[in-house]
Amino acid sequence: LVYHGVDLARFAPPAAPRATTGTPVILSVGRAVEKKGFDDLLAALAALPPALDWRFVHVGGGPLLPALARQAAQGGIAARLEWRGALPQDEVLRLYREADLFVLPSRVAGNGDRDGLPNVLMEAQSQGVTCVSTRVSGIPELIVDGETGVLVPPNDAPALAHAIETLLADPGARARLGEAGRQRVAAHFSHAGGIGRLAVKFGLPCASPSTRR
Repeated sequence: LVYHGVDLARFAPPAAPRATTGTPVILSVGRAVEKKGFDDLLAALAALPPALDWRFVHVGGGPLLPALARQAAQGGIAARLEWRGALPQDEVLRLYREADLFVLPSRVAGNGDRDGLPNVLMEAQSQGVTCVSTRVSGIPELIVDGETGVLVPPNDAPALAHAIETLLADPGARARLGEAGRQRVAAHFSHAGGIGRLAVKFGLPCASPSTRR
């Protein structure tokens, strides 16, 4: 098995440590479609204790954005949310580096559509961001629950809310899980590593990441 992986030359670890002060930022990146589970995420955020400090940033377009905005307003959390729309990769990378938590509650859509192994989870973990996601498709192959991130069942907003609340209250756990996730991506989910394994299988010389274009 060769994972498609992430280009660690482009997604190099951040040079500066992540800030631990200020309002914690929860980030999610993905099209607003059923399989991403963003309605579950908004339900989880609305269930967090009112006194808990956080703000949520979403990146991506998609047909469900208007419905999600209405749900946020009905849940009383619209003022804490930012809908950034589609952004260039450099801007998304900056947001990964500013985030305290990355959440993607993937699920199987009614028509059977589902994520395989979302690139955004690998990208976020490459930046040392603690990830919360679901036990869907290949995601458990990337995120080892309780070791390199946190997994909850799909379609379970209460479990998602509990995971988010627990991690927001524990910066030490976020730092530990985030670093473990970063190391796992570097060891097993790098684009260069996958190319190297393929080169060996095909009997080809493998160029180093610094010389490959």
